[in-house]
Amino acid sequence: MPGAKGSEPARFVVDESSFNFRGLTEEQLTDFMDEFSDSLDELTQGHSVVVSPWWFDAECADGRDLHHVLYEGGTPKAGRDARLRMARLMDRCPTWSPDLPGLPDEVAVAEEVPSLALSIGYAWWHAGKGHHAGCLVFPGSARYGWHPVSAMHGVPTEYVERDVYFLAGPQGLMEFWRSLFAREDVGEHEFFDWAKMVFPRLVFADSLTFRKFDGTYAQMRDWVVHALTVVNDHFADALEAHSGMAADIKAELGRHQLNLSPESPSTRSKPGVMKQRDVEHGGQTFRCEWHAKKEPHRNRVHFSLPDPRLSDRILIGIFVEHLDT
Repeated sequence: MPGAKGSEPARFVVDESSFNFRGLTEEQLTDFMDEFSDSLDELTQGHSVVVSPWWFDAECADGRDLHHVLYEGGTPKAGRDARLRMARLMDRCPTWSPDLPGLPDEVAVAEEVPSLALSIGYAWWHAGKGHHAGCLVFPGSARYGWHPVSAMHGVPTEYVERDVYFLAGPQGLMEFWRSLFAREDVGEHEFFDWAKMVFPRLVFADSLTFRKFDGTYAQMRDWVVHALTVVNDHFADALEAHSGMAADIKAELGRHQLNLSPESPSTRSKPGVMKQRDVEHGGQTFRCEWHAKKEPHRNRVHFSLPDPRLSDRILIGIFVEHLDT
């Protein structure tokens, strides 16, 4: 599950090849080191982060390696506190094993020429095993999100391309975790454990099940992830921005390729029908009349408004083919 620190391989690795200090003033380099250290410190609070056994040898400027800059205070210059903090945080990270069979030294990211990037090679190797590791990059890197990475593999050897995720800090975590539902084929028995981690503005009713959709879990999962992403990231803000006006909220969220709405006045006029939208959670009742629609005639995700009883989070209350109207 996301954030696990058990026996599974680390989910994050520091990309030492991104430490490019060329052209930076002392002030800029100091600020970037502080920003990187903040990101690494926060990331290690809840996740396993590993580093290359030789990270301190990475060239960060012409003829200069990280050890020279961080530990000796050599050029390019950076503030002492920023240097030592970054070195201390990197030292605390465990190193990944160099004994993985077929681990590449050189990789090519996107259209770049092959270059020495050991930790990207580590992430590429694990991607081939169905386990993705995000690469934490130094500020100023142009690598963010998913990029194709190629490395030599097999007998006879040939370039094999696999996708690797790059992030500059914790702000990239949600995109990474959410994409793994499909990339690692998260199963139905794990779905809600993952969902609770990656949709922090949502609460999930215990009664939720994919079995009430018209379609299998495999058919429905990716659309449900998209619907939850849009509701988590945008619904409350749209609700406030448009003062609850349903047509305006629907139009705004439609730009995120999600069709959603509250129930019609006709449906609301039927107490017995509306009661089907009531969900018991934590000993309290929540009305889940807003719903995302996969198709006009079937498959709905029903949810509540942000509720102070849930610390202003939204209850995802019902997965269903269709309720009475």
